[in-house]
Amino acid sequence: MTTTLTPLADFSDRLSPMVVKELRQGLRTRSFGSTMLGMHVLLILITLITGSSPNTDETRWMLDALATLVLCLIMPSRVSNALAEEVKMNTLEMLMLTRLSCSRIVFGKWASVALQSLLIALSLMPYVVARYVFGGIDLMLELNMLALKWLVGIVIAALLVALSTLQQSWLRMTIIIVPMVFGGFGVVGMMFAAVSGGPGFTSSVIGTGGWAMAIAVAIISSSWAIFACLSLAASRIASPAAPLACLKRCVHLVAFFIPLLMALFTRQEFWLTGAYVVAGFMTLDALTETQNEVPSVYVPFFKRGIMGRMTMRLLTPGWASGFWLTLMVALCLGGALVAITGPDVLPYHILVCSTIWMVTAGIQILPTRRSNDLLPLFICGFALVQLLAGMFTGLSVIVAKSASEQPLFLAVLPPSAIMGADSIPSGGPRKEFLMIAMLCAAVWPLLMTTLSVLAWRKIRPVRDEAKLMAA
Repeated sequence: MTTTLTPLADFSDRLSPMVVKELRQGLRTRSFGSTMLGMHVLLILITLITGSSPNTDETRWMLDALATLVLCLIMPSRVSNALAEEVKMNTLEMLMLTRLSCSRIVFGKWASVALQSLLIALSLMPYVVARYVFGGIDLMLELNMLALKWLVGIVIAALLVALSTLQQSWLRMTIIIVPMVFGGFGVVGMMFAAVSGGPGFTSSVIGTGGWAMAIAVAIISSSWAIFACLSLAASRIASPAAPLACLKRCVHLVAFFIPLLMALFTRQEFWLTGAYVVAGFMTLDALTETQNEVPSVYVPFFKRGIMGRMTMRLLTPGWASGFWLTLMVALCLGGALVAITGPDVLPYHILVCSTIWMVTAGIQILPTRRSNDLLPLFICGFALVQLLAGMFTGLSVIVAKSASEQPLFLAVLPPSAIMGADSIPSGGPRKEFLMIAMLCAAVWPLLMTTLSVLAWRKIRPVRDEAKLMAA
């Protein structure tokens, strides 16, 4: 008598081996099992309380708070040290020897947590249906909010994957904890309230398009945010020969011009805010890249002829080309800002851009800089500049008011000019103050122009070799 053995069902071969590896390890951990078990025990109690309560509005917050805590905090925090452990244990090189690219490694780390969060979100649906049977809730609204919690959670997970590339553990903890203490959960709550029908969001985004427009904006913006964070993480651990800068900068430019054009067509500041968010992340990514001296990176630009040579100064890796990219983006944003809100806000836009270029120029001319990792230097430098400018501005305003004088000396540095502009009386004095501040701030883009031209000339032999390779 022969017995036919049924083959065991396993993951499909089409899935990335990194995703399968991380997902298997993640599902076997005690943290995932204890989180799932503890959450369902609490959910059973909450469902019983909600079913017997005559007022569901007073008890629904417990399920929402528990789902938000698990999907937006506990699950994303599992990747807060993902790549740092690989670098610390020197296992990153072993993974690369298996012909896995850095992008697939980073994507596997994130996809594992995203799929585990999806499993938890799907397990919450019976409780939502049970609350709908008991009465008092809108089923479609609750399902949309559950999907939004999962979407926000995987975006936070992608951000934590990018932060895990920082070797300084104290810097990672500071970046994670400080936004949570100073209103990170409030921002997430505002997103939930906006998508669930807030008046500002409804008037500026949904309009006559209804929920379809809101869902499309949420999915597209979340997709870009995930790509931006994962591409930043991949480029930070990749070898210099990996051509990642061109792809991610092209995607960022597309994501930048879409809300910018929407802002010009609709005349709504919401779209302009989205363009500023994309421009801010693109600036952070472009200005913290080290100069690439591998000729093979520049070969594709020479192969594309005139168009490739024209875009070389914008899309090649390195902070020198990143400055020209940020300058172009800043000019586009400034023009759109004047067209939508008027010229009164333009000085503040110029001062913010000059502050970023001031920090970048300070890092490049820093004589004691030994590290090639510019991202922690930029973050610490920007935070230090803002802290010192706030202290200096506060003391200067107090001294100037006691002497009955206007603190015009605050216009020397862009961050102090931004903070001190409110202490100047509106009208002619404030316009004069902002004009002086813009003249002083013009030093920093000029200095960055000089530094970028010198850095671009320094790698000219590399480009000449790439030109010969392309020929």
